[in-house]
Amino acid sequence: MMNRARPVLLSLSVLVAASGFASGTLFGLRNPGDGGRQVITVDPATGAVTTVSASISPPLPSSSGDNAIDAAGNRFFFIATPTGETDSRIYTVDTVTGALLSSPIIAGSVLEPVQSLDYDAVEGVLYAVRNPGDAGRQVIRLDPATGVVTAVSASIMPPNGTPGGVSSLDEAGNRYFFVGTPGVETTQRIFTVDTATGVLLGSPTIAGGPTTPVLGLAYDAAENKLFAFRNPGDAGRQIVIIDPATGAVTPVSGSISPPLGSMSGVVALDAAANQFFFTGVVTGETDWRLYTVDTSTGAVVNNPVLVGSATAFFSGLELSPVVAPPPVVNVDIDIKPGSFPNSINIRSHGVIPVAILTTPSFDATTVDAATVRFGPGNAVEAHGHGHVEDVDGDGDLDLMLHFRTEDAAIPCGATSATLTGETTGGQAITGTDSVKTICK
Repeated sequence: MMNRARPVLLSLSVLVAASGFASGTLFGLRNPGDGGRQVITVDPATGAVTTVSASISPPLPSSSGDNAIDAAGNRFFFIATPTGETDSRIYTVDTVTGALLSSPIIAGSVLEPVQSLDYDAVEGVLYAVRNPGDAGRQVIRLDPATGVVTAVSASIMPPNGTPGGVSSLDEAGNRYFFVGTPGVETTQRIFTVDTATGVLLGSPTIAGGPTTPVLGLAYDAAENKLFAFRNPGDAGRQIVIIDPATGAVTPVSGSISPPLGSMSGVVALDAAANQFFFTGVVTGETDWRLYTVDTSTGAVVNNPVLVGSATAFFSGLELSPVVAPPPVVNVDIDIKPGSFPNSINIRSHGVIPVAILTTPSFDATTVDAATVRFGPGNAVEAHGHGHVEDVDGDGDLDLMLHFRTEDAAIPCGATSATLTGETTGGQAITGTDSVKTICK
């Protein structure tokens, strides 16, 4: 929902910005000027844009806020309907390479349109709100690989008008929040649905009345606060906290730059840095600005111009927090199985056999041999692959590898050598065993 007939930001989300202005990266979805859709990143300190993907399927109309991000899986999701088609598609873009991974049709979505997307990183599930065909609102799960829809809730209070993209998830609490206005009512309600059972937990009226519409939601799990972006009644924009149990509103900021045009759903929250992001266009300007509001003080921290956004406009914001790599797993290895001490002639032109052993807590056959490196020289497997066999005779299958001695670069006098690598699932591993070097 846009208050002024101007093009705007389509979709953003946050990774660590070089400026240190955010604790994640702010990704965006924009029309790059040809009517297609393009994933980008944007620096909230400067407004500088970096392209991630090429323009996708121009022309490709999309609704504001119909996007989500899987930070750990490096996936950006959005919904759009290609020109000439009637049903929408769910697009998945690799945020590292920019590659379009999939774009299946959401069958029947011309009559049952999806109006918001949110990714549950705890469950690894994409949730959405849609009109199930009766003008009500329904929470669903959406498979981004196939476009298959699974109903979570029944249709809620049909007819029920909702602004696009105004939803948020409490992943750990299994709560999905969205805003809607049922039937003949004029004031919005805040709906809370249990994502495990589909039960409507609450739908209180949001304090403030019809002149203070909510245009965005973002849940802060650490503080257990539901932040909202609204028009406070003077056509400006304001950050508030909504109590989903009562609908009570607590102001965070004052009214920002009234009048200020914006689109619904174009917001993001950096909970770690206490920053709320939104886009808006100031009266008399043509390009949009990216606003950063401090959620602890309500102050506008920055609002750089998004140069060129009058024609290369966006439609939503998503925060992609920094994802800590999983801890490295220590595994058991056996250098030169069957021998002790593990003597290595460092001047040899042969190979050093090294076994990664299966234990009750680790399956060595899950190791990706192509990722394994051995010794200070980071030697690769000499044959390009490993051999699965029971090396230690305990009935479990282990992984036998071979590394060229000269490539391993084990120095004279070394008393141990280390192997590193990853499993096929991306889990980092390391293992160390003793050696005795022969230096003549």
